[in-house]
Amino acid sequence: MMSSLLTPRFLVNAARLALLPCLGGLAAVILGFDASPACAAAATFLAAIVMLQAAPKVRAADMLGILALVVTMLEWVHAGMTGGIDFVRWQAVIAVSGAMALLLKIQHFRSLAREDPYVPLRHLERRGALLSRPPLRTDETPAPRARRAA
Repeated sequence: MMSSLLTPRFLVNAARLALLPCLGGLAAVILGFDASPACAAAATFLAAIVMLQAAPKVRAADMLGILALVVTMLEWVHAGMTGGIDFVRWQAVIAVSGAMALLLKIQHFRSLAREDPYVPLRHLERRGALLSRPPLRTDETPAPRARRAA
């Protein structure tokens, strides 16, 4: 059975192989086909999925920011070719990037709620909070962590 052979590393490698054709397709959609805002947003969504899967160790917000910069650059190149920028299409693809960032933040909060539902967010570190903190004992409440001196 093929599904028993799939590993996360295989999916990452497949996404890395598909990354350049996907970004090339995004450029073709924006520059060559003069696509509608919905078509450009769908192409941006696909490119974002492939980018996030291809680089699992890079922060998702950084990857989405890079994609927003690439799309903005493509829109400016398109404006140079045609003489006018399509603001509606640009806003649609930036909105897709922002919506994906929002969904990823919601996913992060959901994972925090599953792991430590009663620890206040201010006591959690932003990165590595679930890995670096010792497990709580049931007879004590969590104390705030000491802050580092600046």
